[in-house]
Amino acid sequence: MTKYSAKQILKKTIEFVLPFKGIFFLALVLNFVFSALSVLSISLIKPIFEIIFEGNISADNLPTNNGILENIKINFFAKISELISSGGADLHTSLLRASIIIFIVFLLKNIVKYIGNVINTKFQENIIKFIRDTFFAKINSLSIDFFNKNKLGNLMSIITNDISIINSATIDSFSVIFRDSFQIILYILLLFSISERLTLITFFAGGFILIIIRIATKYLRKYATRIQQAMADFTTTMSEIISGIRIVKSFNGEFNAVNRFKNDTNYFVKSAIKHQKISALVPVLSELSAIGALCVVLLQGGNLILNGTLTPSDLMLFLFSVFSVMSPIISVTNAITQFQRGYVAASRVFNVLDEKPSVVDGNITNIKFEKSIEFHNVTFKYIDNIVLDKINLKIEKGKQIAFVGSSGSGKSTMLDLLIRFYDPIEGDIFVDGVNLRDIRTKDYRELFGVVSQENILFNDTIKNNIAFGWNKFTDSDLEIAAKTSNSFNFIMKMTDGFDTYIGDRGVNISGGERQRIAIARALLRKPPVLIFDEATSALDNESEKIVQNAINNSLSDKTAIIVAHRLSTIINCDTIVVFDKGHIVEEGTHSELLAMDGYYAHLYNVSSK
Repeated sequence: MTKYSAKQILKKTIEFVLPFKGIFFLALVLNFVFSALSVLSISLIKPIFEIIFEGNISADNLPTNNGILENIKINFFAKISELISSGGADLHTSLLRASIIIFIVFLLKNIVKYIGNVINTKFQENIIKFIRDTFFAKINSLSIDFFNKNKLGNLMSIITNDISIINSATIDSFSVIFRDSFQIILYILLLFSISERLTLITFFAGGFILIIIRIATKYLRKYATRIQQAMADFTTTMSEIISGIRIVKSFNGEFNAVNRFKNDTNYFVKSAIKHQKISALVPVLSELSAIGALCVVLLQGGNLILNGTLTPSDLMLFLFSVFSVMSPIISVTNAITQFQRGYVAASRVFNVLDEKPSVVDGNITNIKFEKSIEFHNVTFKYIDNIVLDKINLKIEKGKQIAFVGSSGSGKSTMLDLLIRFYDPIEGDIFVDGVNLRDIRTKDYRELFGVVSQENILFNDTIKNNIAFGWNKFTDSDLEIAAKTSNSFNFIMKMTDGFDTYIGDRGVNISGGERQRIAIARALLRKPPVLIFDEATSALDNESEKIVQNAINNSLSDKTAIIVAHRLSTIINCDTIVVFDKGHIVEEGTHSELLAMDGYYAHLYNVSSK
């Protein structure tokens, strides 16, 4: 697993932001306007305080050093004074005008805040959709070995939980940091314009807050990693148990299943509590530091008033500004602490997005199958376990080939290599003399129609299940595929015919009906090669006969590779290839192999009893 730096995470996250840069900058502008209006609303305290307690408004009647910030402050409050007291207005009129100005400022501030929140939500939801879509497309592009190494629950956790956390703890955190940092800068400028001395005292608290954040970051990242892993664990457990609910109930395993899930969620809770202990401590210590500084400011400010170097209205404005700046400072510190969890979630997402498929596309397209598919000295292993060793085999067009052998002998792996789920670690596979590695995988797989033992059907209509992955068909093609697979009659008896929804994994129809729909799906694309991987092994005798008839119907003018556990179903194949411990040990017709009185004859005799 690749470890990314915070800089790398930021760079990769920005790549997802760039397509929405227009809405991002609009959100940024609205956030900046909101921050400016927030500071302006606090600044209006000074003239209101002067009207109520001093009976007049003055930009400033104290000596100044004529610094830039001081001049800006004087000019700003001069404009405010002109708006409120223009035309020689009495104090009552001035107070009324000030109230109207305050209302307008707060009205504008909240309008901007509302629009900004809507724009921010649109921005973030579009990004999270983009990341989810990209992630899902990525895992669909990866080779089968990726799914062998990664738990389903872990992938589900990433696409549902981790990507949401990237939004809330990374993208949203950066939005908060951008917005509130600007607000903090404006408040700091306002504070400096009032009193440099009091502002520097306040800064000491800021330094202590930074130290707190730096210490906490290490622990936050550690516990965030545990949280994400714990979430993946209980998602995996949930996925496994729900998928295997028939086994759970058959063996009265509900108690074990619930306990396993409880243990996983218990670990998640413990990890979340430890993370929250650190997360919650940061703003508490930050706020206490800020309050401590505020008390010192109040004491020092009072002395400055007594010395005649600061007006009461300026001190009130300073105190209100310090109170106001605490909120964005706490928001920024929270965002920084939350980023650690986002960092961990983003690392998990980007590790998958950076995966490379082990089966790499070639450049040859529109491949045709005219003569044969040949295996030349093909060797394959899973990790350290060799399952096929120096296999040589020729599959000629129009022939029916059967693979037989005991469990684990290499039959299914041969099919996986044939469909190019994997590439051999040694040797090559050729289609009409063209190496599979030179062919674009999508084009190559269009040569095959596959029917396996447990065919996956989707919670969709029968028509969409038959047409899955294929749109080059007519209604006539659909009907022919259904009739050839012996599924047309039972489909027509259903309430909505081909538009009938069959439920999750086809739960609303029988096992035999599911297999016949799977055969129709394989036939619809009119592939030159059909593969049947123990397609009848899970069926009862009656269903097996119907499905076997459907298979026999579909074999006309097709090249077929059949893996069967019942040898009686493949006795008419042109060639039977016998596997044992990763080797081809025998090859020939049914009668030829029986005459050899070898391994096949033994298997046939055992299966016939």
